[in-house]
Amino acid sequence: MKITKLLASAAITLTACIAPLVTHAADAYPARPVRLLVGFSPGGLTDQLARLYGQKLGEALGKPVVVDNRPGAGGNIAVQMITQSQADGYTLVMAANYVAINAALDRNTYDWDKDLKPVALIASTPNIVVVPANSPLRSVADLIAAGKTPGKLTYGSAGVGSTTHMAVELFNAMSGTAMTHVPYKGVSPAELDLVAGTVSLMFDSITTAAPMVKSGKLKAIAVTGPKRTPAFPELPTVHEAGLKGFDVEATYMVLAPAGTPQHIVDQLSAAVAAISRDPATRKVIEGLYATPLSGGPGETKTYLRKEVAKWQDVVRKIGVKAD
Repeated sequence: MKITKLLASAAITLTACIAPLVTHAADAYPARPVRLLVGFSPGGLTDQLARLYGQKLGEALGKPVVVDNRPGAGGNIAVQMITQSQADGYTLVMAANYVAINAALDRNTYDWDKDLKPVALIASTPNIVVVPANSPLRSVADLIAAGKTPGKLTYGSAGVGSTTHMAVELFNAMSGTAMTHVPYKGVSPAELDLVAGTVSLMFDSITTAAPMVKSGKLKAIAVTGPKRTPAFPELPTVHEAGLKGFDVEATYMVLAPAGTPQHIVDQLSAAVAAISRDPATRKVIEGLYATPLSGGPGETKTYLRKEVAKWQDVVRKIGVKAD
């Protein structure tokens, strides 16, 4: 009888000891590949950052991170997919501040504050004002003079609500120009038409435009950020060139569905932060003409909140519509 009781007691104790281990094993993350959505076609900075971080994040997590391009709606299709995905850490999105711009334009089918869970800030970059190599436009002043004739100039963008779109709409409002928007599903197809002269100009991603400028396929006029870029120190900012107060940059981030367990978000954020601190990663990002950033969930949410307020103010002032 005593032996039976001892065995029963030992079994209970052993079960109590093993149960947390079994639970921990069941909760281990990740147990399978992670999908990283990109809202644009391959080739742009969003895609390149996703592939850079996807590879390194996969190495850190011990499971592959698969990049999945879902272009359309100025990046919004991929973000909408995130809001409809299971909140388990297996579907993420490499997004940018178009999330805030689309919120300001009231064209989101989701509430960014309730439906998204920020993970980390990645990088920022100015846009670059570029025209075909044989274009007569040579300066911001030329752009303003020609752009005041309605329908004379067209501009390509990565899609409605992208910084390549809204930067020009802000320029239109501040300068009195009336350039016509031609949206694409990412910067790459827009750039093909720009090189061919199908559209007049772009406020393009500096990452993809820079090689074409250096090869002579495109001509650069200015950059859109608050200061000159080391890649083209001779180029003035739009502000310097005469449009005082003009300042537009794209900022990239990783987002997850709302409801993703905090321990998974923390694990992802810590892994991304370690990748961002790595000198090799920073060198690659700088080689893409971008500035590396480091910010966790709190900093990312604060940034988005400020961006939404900024672009809501812009939309109110300039009256730009979603389409």
